[in-house]
Amino acid sequence: MFFKHWPVLLVDDEPDVLTISRLAMKHFDVYGLPLKIYTAASKAEAIDLMNDNVEVGCSLAVAFLDVVMETDTAGLELCDYIRNDMGNKLTQIFIRTGQPGLAPEREVIDKYDINGYFSKVEATEDKLYSLVKSSVRQYLSYGMALATIDLSNNLMAAGASRRKILYALSPVGIISPEQADTPRWLIVDDQVLFSDEVDADEAVRLLEQFRNQDGIPLDPAGDRYVRNEDGYQLIQVARTPARSEAMFLFKSPFSPPDIVINLMHSFVKQLGIAWHHSKEED
Repeated sequence: MFFKHWPVLLVDDEPDVLTISRLAMKHFDVYGLPLKIYTAASKAEAIDLMNDNVEVGCSLAVAFLDVVMETDTAGLELCDYIRNDMGNKLTQIFIRTGQPGLAPEREVIDKYDINGYFSKVEATEDKLYSLVKSSVRQYLSYGMALATIDLSNNLMAAGASRRKILYALSPVGIISPEQADTPRWLIVDDQVLFSDEVDADEAVRLLEQFRNQDGIPLDPAGDRYVRNEDGYQLIQVARTPARSEAMFLFKSPFSPPDIVINLMHSFVKQLGIAWHHSKEED
């Protein structure tokens, strides 16, 4: 949700392939955000890049891997490294090869956890455009689904302790300095959580602006989604006898797709329910 661009990795030992692919993808965007393209000329160089660069190591959306580089199976070994050594099941990985006979498509798909396989002859600009668009969408949706499940599980594990709930919410509510241009706030029953860490006055000011602004209904209970022209967005869960009023207020450089809005709505509802049934500890 807080991406400024989509990291994409191209790995190929042919400089011309890297150059042509870069040019083809130069003006691609997904949800209005550009790609940030990283390149490597070998399996070893790619591994070093993923270990040394936090963005590539932790937030890589899509990777296109050549098969034959240092060895006839270097790209497949790199795929195995990403999936198993790094434990990265989220990045969308595509294998492309100039020598399909060395790595038959069905065998590769059956053995390796990849999202697609194609020859370099098939790698037209339209093909790359289609793969990048669909892959980033899948990456975002899958990543948000996993994050929502983790947060929901942590909220359930917190039980009736608000202290434990706050601890479970800290990855969402406390932002690092490099995230200052994508602020976010959690508000429950008019209380801005983590107020020592965030600008609570700014949250109050923005909520006042949102109060009378039309939004998209999320369910019959009065929950809604609102976005203003400055990129600030609000997921609001109404108070009911079974839950507290809860809100997630955030700024993002793009409007999330419906599936992501629904996932965030689910999380905020879980927060409202958990908070309603919890209490302060002595």
